[in-house]
Amino acid sequence: MATVRRHIAPWLIAAVMYTGGAVAFTSPLVSHLSSAFPHDHYDPALIAVILGWNARTLPMTRSWWDASMFWPVRGALSFSEHLLGISLLTTPLQWSGATPLTAYNVAFLCSFPLTALAAHALAFALLKRHDAACLAGCVFGFSPYRVSHLAHLQMLWAFGMPLALMALHRFAERRERRWLVVFGLAWLSQASANGYYLMLFPVLLAGWVLWFAREPGSLVPITITWAVASLPLAPLLWRYSTQHAALGLSRHRYEIEANSADLLSPFAASPDLIVWHGLSRWSRPEGELFPGLIAPALIAVAIVIAASKFRTIGASAAWRRSRVAALLIAVGFMVIAVEVVLLGPWRWVVGSSTIASASSADKPLTVSVALVLFAAITSPALRDLWRRRSVFGYYVCGAAAMLMLSLGPRPTLAGTAVLYRAPYALLMEVPGFSELRVPARFGMLFVLCVAIAAAIAFARLTSTLRPLFRRSVSAIAVVLILFESWPRVTLAAPAASIAALSAIGDRAPVLELPLGIIERDVAAVYRSLEHHHPVVNGYSGYAPPHYEILRIGLRLGDTSLLDELAGGGSLVVAVDHGEQFDRWAAVVGPRPIIADEGGWRLYRVAASASPARPTGGVRQPIVSVQANLRNDAVAGMLDGDVHTAWSTGRAQAGGEELSIDLGRPADLSGVRLTLGPFLQDFPRRLSVECSGDRHRWDTCWSGSGASLALRAVLADPLTATMILPVTARAVRYLRVRQTGVDPVNGWAVAELAVFGTDGRLSPP
Repeated sequence: MATVRRHIAPWLIAAVMYTGGAVAFTSPLVSHLSSAFPHDHYDPALIAVILGWNARTLPMTRSWWDASMFWPVRGALSFSEHLLGISLLTTPLQWSGATPLTAYNVAFLCSFPLTALAAHALAFALLKRHDAACLAGCVFGFSPYRVSHLAHLQMLWAFGMPLALMALHRFAERRERRWLVVFGLAWLSQASANGYYLMLFPVLLAGWVLWFAREPGSLVPITITWAVASLPLAPLLWRYSTQHAALGLSRHRYEIEANSADLLSPFAASPDLIVWHGLSRWSRPEGELFPGLIAPALIAVAIVIAASKFRTIGASAAWRRSRVAALLIAVGFMVIAVEVVLLGPWRWVVGSSTIASASSADKPLTVSVALVLFAAITSPALRDLWRRRSVFGYYVCGAAAMLMLSLGPRPTLAGTAVLYRAPYALLMEVPGFSELRVPARFGMLFVLCVAIAAAIAFARLTSTLRPLFRRSVSAIAVVLILFESWPRVTLAAPAASIAALSAIGDRAPVLELPLGIIERDVAAVYRSLEHHHPVVNGYSGYAPPHYEILRIGLRLGDTSLLDELAGGGSLVVAVDHGEQFDRWAAVVGPRPIIADEGGWRLYRVAASASPARPTGGVRQPIVSVQANLRNDAVAGMLDGDVHTAWSTGRAQAGGEELSIDLGRPADLSGVRLTLGPFLQDFPRRLSVECSGDRHRWDTCWSGSGASLALRAVLADPLTATMILPVTARAVRYLRVRQTGVDPVNGWAVAELAVFGTDGRLSPP
């Protein structure tokens, strides 16, 4: 029993220390667990909503995927994280009576000691020293990088990664199968808590396998365990993939580049830090990768000492020559890059042939960096670390690799692109990586590697000290690490409830106006936790295609959108008295008021009569189309490709017109305008005039373009085909005129088609 107590006591002390540190670190949150969010009320509110949804809906069912936001789109949960791994803690709490807000805050607090203990366990498995392990726990569990993610619970929930690595190291050391079980559970827990770690952590794990487990005896059981543990994730990944494909959701490359780290990011810190807040001058969105000063300093000292003792042994002349050649060529390309920066682009022409040219510095600089990396990777020192399977070498190289990948596909320096391509561009060819918006989140894996490498460095540097003095030095280092990471934690009150919504007896969907403002949309989604109605508003990592049409149309005051949303049922519209009330009340119009209290007025939009819809027909040949703007581009809407389009090339001002000649009269049943990917450029209002002889023109249809566009994108998000119910006899000529006004967007048509009631043309 004495031996057991001696082994358990350090872990209990560490757990108490990390828990107490978390309470102090996040103060004053512990006294506001049920009344406030830490940091802000945007992402935390969304996460609380998802955790609440997980607690009251059976996961993996159809109703679970249909989260109560972005109504009427199905599968709204797939637009963001599902957070099932975190719900293993928060769902029992809510079943026991805790509110989603309280459950969120408990999970937030627990993330700090759990992450610190997991890093502590990993370092202890490697070093068998609690003093050095405590240093790793504090670096990873309370790092400045975590402070920059106080609003992202799923990013803070990172303890599965060090636990998985600890289990792999234990298995490599002892060959005990129980550690494979721990590895599988840790991986599954982590992957089901955060979609980013599901994609990013395998990169570090693959490096671990290549470094430590090259033999079949280790490689095969680890690979099988990893595959089996990943099986429960397959249905989730399949649903995410199919749902996003059905809605045409994807990440644009510029969005990924904008959310990549910068070369200055390791020196950029959150403004919420007390000591290092001055480093926020170099921060960019999610690019605050500063790991603190103590840990990198320890690593640097250990590397210098190790380098001074290293002796090159067995390096072949061929390898030496190849590295020298690579470095010389790298210098040459570096000179070219500097020349372009100083003197501008140049071209070397001999006769009619271009021998060489340089128009920008990023391409020659990319070649130069690639050659330097080749020389570094093939250096005797790194090959020696690889041969010896150095743990310190792995985590130092891992930190460098994770930092490099956090720079995204096109690294920048102070916002200016300096490399044409980076290793992350290769990762984007792997399925799933092109869906990740924030490569900078490799930063958490960078900090993990830094924490373990710093613990190893500390253990080496203090290995000759007496135990008591060594523990004193460790305590001082821990205090300094916590001191430089200490944040100012602000609290944010959640959105106030609307009592009248909870009193409504039916399950009519709710639209809160104004829509499309992040703060208002988050509040609307959060209030659904109380009133349980589906909500038209939404906030997540993706927005479904229809949402931008709805936002633009309501901003322009198009009241027909409410009838389109109500459809065959009804819709409750809540208008805030404190937010341009007259403007938004005018959008609702003379609808029945069902409540007016607490700063909100609630209207009911009754089911509307079904709008006229085309009855089908045969596509009619179009002889010619003339546009009064950019007539040279009309072929773009007649080529059968929805990715090419005619557009006005200017904001919609009214009077934009397309004139269509069918060649001979036909009895019409509809006109089809396909938006394709040009959703924001839908026509705000339309009128269609018909004529048989160009002398007499009759208006054969007019109405809201926004409501037609909304109907189109809800029916088929990939093509977004607007169908105008134009029914007229003996029509040869049509004028489709845009009559609305939008100060920002133009009008675009990806494909144009006209349909008749049958395949025969009426006699002229």
